[in-house]
This record gives sequence, C-alpha cells and structure tokens, in this order.
Amino acid sequence: MISVDVSRVVELALSLGAEYAEVREERLIKTEIAGSDEINVSTRYSGGFGVRVLVNGSWGFASVNSPGDLEWAVRKAVGLAKVSGGDVKLAEVKPVRDRVRSRMKVRPSEVSLEEKVGAVKELLNDLPEAPRKTVKYSDFSGIKQLVTSEGTEIEWELTGISFEADLVVSSNGRSAWLFSLTGSIERGFEAVDAMKKKILTEISGQMNCFLHGGRPKLRNVPVLLSPYFAGTIAHEALGHLAEADELPNTPLADKLDERIAPEFVGLSDGNVPDGHGNDLYDDEGVQVKKVEILKDGVFNEPLVDRERAYLLGVVPNGHARAESYAFEPMIRMRNTYFEPGDWTFEELLEEVKLGYYLVSAGPGQTGLDSSFTVGVMEGYVIRNGEIAEPIFGATASGKALDALSGIRGLGRKLDFENSYCGKGQVVRVSMGGPHVLFEEGIRVV
Repeated sequence: MISVDVSRVVELALSLGAEYAEVREERLIKTEIAGSDEINVSTRYSGGFGVRVLVNGSWGFASVNSPGDLEWAVRKAVGLAKVSGGDVKLAEVKPVRDRVRSRMKVRPSEVSLEEKVGAVKELLNDLPEAPRKTVKYSDFSGIKQLVTSEGTEIEWELTGISFEADLVVSSNGRSAWLFSLTGSIERGFEAVDAMKKKILTEISGQMNCFLHGGRPKLRNVPVLLSPYFAGTIAHEALGHLAEADELPNTPLADKLDERIAPEFVGLSDGNVPDGHGNDLYDDEGVQVKKVEILKDGVFNEPLVDRERAYLLGVVPNGHARAESYAFEPMIRMRNTYFEPGDWTFEELLEEVKLGYYLVSAGPGQTGLDSSFTVGVMEGYVIRNGEIAEPIFGATASGKALDALSGIRGLGRKLDFENSYCGKGQVVRVSMGGPHVLFEEGIRVV
C-alpha cells in the first residue's frame, strides 16, 4: 500500500532520535472552470510529502514536492524539533491499515471537459441578468497516504466537486453582491443538476430580498433561523470555542461538564449525510467519531487531536486535519450542527407574532468570546405566524453563549450547507441543523 521509500523515511526519523514520525503523501489533479463573458479552463497537478516528527517532546515539520528530497525533509524536521524544548505526549491509538474509497457514483475524472464546460454555461445562462455574474466550477481527483512509526498505513481516494455563483446586481441606484456555493466529496457529477438547482434557489431568494426588501425596523423580537443560518452560528460562534487548541482562550475554558444551554439543546460535530467534512480517519490516522459538544445543554466534549486528548485525558475523536501535505494537522471542525428537536416548521412559525426569519448568512465577524455579526443575504419579517415582507441590508449580531438560553424550540428536520473554513488553513466543512427559534439573544438591524 505504502511505497518502500516512505517507510524508509520513517525508519530514518527514528534512527535520528524521533520517538514518533509520520509521512503524508498527496497527489491531486485539479480542474477549474470560470465562466463570465468568456470561459477559462485550467488543469494543474499538485503533490508532495509532509514529514512530521516528535523529538524530546517537541514537534518538527517539513514538506517537499519530490521523493528525492524526502531524506532532506526528515533531517530538517528532526533538526527543527531538536532546537526547541517541549513536553508533548500523544494519546494512544491502535494502528490502522485501511484503504478508503470514494462513494461518488460518477467521478470527475470520468466526465469530459466539454460536459463540465457545458454545465458551467447552463448555470450561467439560468442565473438572473446582472451587470456582472460569474460561475466557477472546480473538481479534484487523486490519492492521499499516511504512514506512521506506530504502524498506521492508510490510503485515501480523494475526490471532490464544487460550484459557486457570484453576482453584482443593481436597481434604482443601489447595488448588492449575491453569492452561493455548494459542493460535495461524496456526490459526484450525478448530483450536478441538484447542485445547480440549489444555487439558483438561493440566488433567487437573495434577489427577491434585494429588489423588494427594506431595512429592518423591529427591535428585540424573536428570530427564527433556517438550518443554514443556524449552522453558521453553530460553526462560527460556538464550534470554534470547542476546538481544544482554542479552548483555553474562550469562555468555555472552565465549563466542561457545566450546563450552558437549556436541557433540550444539543450541538454536535462528526460525519453526516453528504457532509463536506466527512472522513473515516483524520490526518493522524484516528477514527472519526461523533462529538456531542453540547449534550442536554451541558458542555460535554471538546474537539481534540492526539496531543490535546492526552492533556485533557479524553479519547481522540478524529479532528486533526490538514489542508494538504504542505501543512501540519491542527484541530478543526468537520460538520457542526444543532441537534434536532420535536417542533415542525409551522409550529415554530406560529410561535412568532412579530419577528424575523433569517434564511441565508453572508460575510461576518466572530470572536472567541462567542460574539458574532453576520450579514443577512436573505431574510423576512414574520407577522402573526406567517412569512411576510423581505428585508435587505440587514445584519444579525449577538453573543452565542448568551443567546443559547433564549432558544425556544428546535425543528425536527436536519439540513446542511457544504462550505469551507479558514483557520490558517482552508478545509471543507458542513454546518447546519434544524430550524432554530431564538426568543431573544439575536439582534437584527
């Protein structure tokens, strides 16, 4: 499964004094198609090796593109580890030998370039007319391998596909930016029509709010969040607080096993249907497990890598992820979401005599104190339990930890948005949940 050269690199690291060593190899072919006034196509190859070693309790890391430079990389990594002292220890895990295959029915590599370009042109034509509009398609195919000094050998088949639409629209002297993105690492070209439909639905809703929406005028009213909008809060304002490397600097630092939300509120991270962050193993070779961050309203478990698992005395849960071979693994979310409740969407709406329904979130800012300010790409007023006029140019803000106590109800049906997360490295994630009704704690202005 693993090439002889890579195994020898691990042996070399141990002979130079490493108590632990791992090598990750990656080889990908990526295709990108951008369509606006013209169609631009690019295909490129990327690949290389990342070498990480643990020497005297300190990490060292180096990456190279060529197999011929592997010996240099391991010597460099060992040298870097030796110049700095540390006390890193790793939680024990069982070695794994496995091959992980893609679940895609129609892989990108099996589809002609002409068909991919045709899909871009079709989506571009179906979008509303705008002074500027762009459709971007991308896919990748390849392999990733991990070998460690503990005996783990894993090979992954890597595949992925994504679409995004970007529009600048103008009307009556004002303009706005509309955006939608979706993708999958489990559904391939067989899902292209569904992906395009999702983008068109989201853009249509945003366009309606731009053309007909007014500035929000209500204050301190209940807010009903769609699964996508609730997922943004779950990921950005809450999930990052539960990443164990961030945990000491957040309000959750000393709240493990404490109740911080109503007992009917749960927040989880792990594999979900068609999750953008799905995997069987993380980049340390640890099996991915569902983490119940909040369970019955209690801060129950953080996201960890092997290093923080040892420090906290917990079992590793598969959340060490790297953007590519060129990066060291770090603690990252996968698919973060509020757990469902027992309310129907209609019942949640009926609870609101006057308030807001927020459908899609735009750019925003979050802080490690759980504060958030998020643009509202699509939103509506709720009047007497019914969705009424759209709003435009709004932002939603609050402190997620404070807002948790204001949750009135959670819907029954889960849904997810496939997206990306940047934390020094960009990785694929999903965020979502059911519809979530906040009686207080979220301000829309």
